[in-house]
Amino acid sequence: MKKVHKQHQPQRSVTREDVANLAGVSTAVVSYVLNNGPRPVAAETRARVLKAIEELGYRPNKYAQHLKTRNTPATRQIGIVMGGKGEILLRPYYADILYGIYDEAYRQEQRIRFLHFFEELHDPRIFNELVHPEEISALILLAPDLSPANPKNQALLERMLERITNVVCLEQTIARVPAVIFDRADAARKAVNHLISLGHQRIGYIGNTDERLEGYRQTLFQHGLSYDEQLVKKTANFPEQGYEQTFPLFRLMPPPTALLATSDETAFGVLKALHEQGLNVPNDVALVSIDDIELAAYIQPALTTVRVPRRQMGIYALHILAMHKAHPDIQPASIVLPTELIVRQSCGTQRE
Repeated sequence: MKKVHKQHQPQRSVTREDVANLAGVSTAVVSYVLNNGPRPVAAETRARVLKAIEELGYRPNKYAQHLKTRNTPATRQIGIVMGGKGEILLRPYYADILYGIYDEAYRQEQRIRFLHFFEELHDPRIFNELVHPEEISALILLAPDLSPANPKNQALLERMLERITNVVCLEQTIARVPAVIFDRADAARKAVNHLISLGHQRIGYIGNTDERLEGYRQTLFQHGLSYDEQLVKKTANFPEQGYEQTFPLFRLMPPPTALLATSDETAFGVLKALHEQGLNVPNDVALVSIDDIELAAYIQPALTTVRVPRRQMGIYALHILAMHKAHPDIQPASIVLPTELIVRQSCGTQRE
């Protein structure tokens, strides 16, 4: 008997009716949840609908009017997902990285489809609409919070990698994902070595508890200097934190003669706090930071800082995505960008 071969049928899209059936509600209620109105939905019902959306991977078909018969993958469309919250966009450091991304995307005739935060994508409506092969062909993860202490974001990352195969990460190394980073420990070593070369032995640290702190600690040990926990103030890279954490350092006896701030923005707050205490930089206290944002050269005194190639970070991210698109069977290598010590007025000269 002759075997009849069934013609392959395109996979059926998940519909609003499917969501309604799984959640046990009407399609109107599903619509109210998707559109945040016009009628209110009880919290328990809303949770059931969102759970159904997540389980089914439902996304509104914005192109139904075109009567598509099969899914069409996006091309030349890039999504950006950032860690942190909206205030991260206020930081010049990340503005420079984004400038590099957008400038290189324009040069390559790519389009930035969206910029969202990890926290927003925990909403399955947003996730299913945007993180999808029909919407984006590549994804950039910028400064994601993917520490073991954040299992929700870890799980979200896994779902992203299941859907989008061309992904690059900036600022953090993630297993299976190529990354563009700078050597934070080496940046701190450059800064602390410079201060020690000027004769400083009691050097304070204000900033992040990442590889920069390890580089600070290693450099002290290499020069036979002890690590003193009292001289280390662990904080985020914002001016207000740098300002607040400077005061307790100068209540110590003896106080530090030099400081390493892990970002220029932190250093701006440090400078204000030192000025309010009547301390002169660099005559009373030497100061070195990391990043070399544009303002670092224009404040008084101009900051000695370790230059991080931020725009190049964004540019290399686009290069990695283009390489993976051209050679999908080859896993792109991660890139560690070099840093450079830029000596200005804030560190002073050789101590006697």
